Amino acid sequence: MVEEATKGRVKVVIYPAEAISGAKECYDATISGIGDIGWIAIGHYPKRFPLTEVYSVPGTGIKNSKMASYVMWNLYKKFPEIQAEFADVKVLTMHAFAPISIATTKVPIRTLEQVKGLKIRATAGGVSELLKAAGASPMLIGPGDIYLNLERGVIDGNAMGWEGHGGFGITEIAKYYTVVPAFIGPQFALFMNKEKWNSLPADIQQAIESVSGDVGSKHYGKGDDTESQGVIERIRGTEGTEIIDLTRAEAARWNALAKPTQDKMLDPLEAKGLPARKVYDEILRLVKEYKE
Repeated sequence: MVEEATKGRVKVVIYPAEAISGAKECYDATISGIGDIGWIAIGHYPKRFPLTEVYSVPGTGIKNSKMASYVMWNLYKKFPEIQAEFADVKVLTMHAFAPISIATTKVPIRTLEQVKGLKIRATAGGVSELLKAAGASPMLIGPGDIYLNLERGVIDGNAMGWEGHGGFGITEIAKYYTVVPAFIGPQFALFMNKEKWNSLPADIQQAIESVSGDVGSKHYGKGDDTESQGVIERIRGTEGTEIIDLTRAEAARWNALAKPTQDKMLDPLEAKGLPARKVYDEILRLVKEYKE
């Protein structure tokens, strides 16, 4: 799909890089100019953005997409080391989704033991690491391939935000949705090819920036919470499906499991000289600071 928009003397042609190149190649496709603007899930690029990925460390208490996006964008603004991970592009905004649930077709997950041995599709980072700690086998499968793999029984479940379950058709085949508060939802970056950005007139750059940054991050967060609520209501209104809220005791067991996972993710980065624990501590501070 190619979109064209004309404003005065400027004609903007947008080639959506992810549509052209695929989710895992979108970032490089935007750098090379195949697409002018890219939008990626960080979890599709394991270890490429190591400090940015610290956001995905489980058990930080992020409750919804508005809070998640606030945390994600403010991390980018605060840490030059995170900004350096995106030095090849012009970052417009960052945001994140929350919460995450595990959608399954056959096995309802009510206890930690029931996830053991299951093949669960998840993105790289904290969700996959926590699933490993619980005894599951995380499968790094692209969003477009989840439906068929779940339908055919290649995987047993899909760990994803509500908007993803709805958007990729998972609600058509899954019967059970287990909300795991310890999970941290996927994080995203919206960016532009640097050469293209620098070629734009100042007034056009200002127009783009007026709906990017803090404004864009807040918009994505609010929109995702609204979309997620719609998916939840649709699931609840579908006969034969069930949303499972873990008991307080079971949620505590997942949170306890998240603690060694935190060290497992942070310590190797610290050993490389990256300020992973400073980033993690800032996440906790931002969570406490956040207000609706």
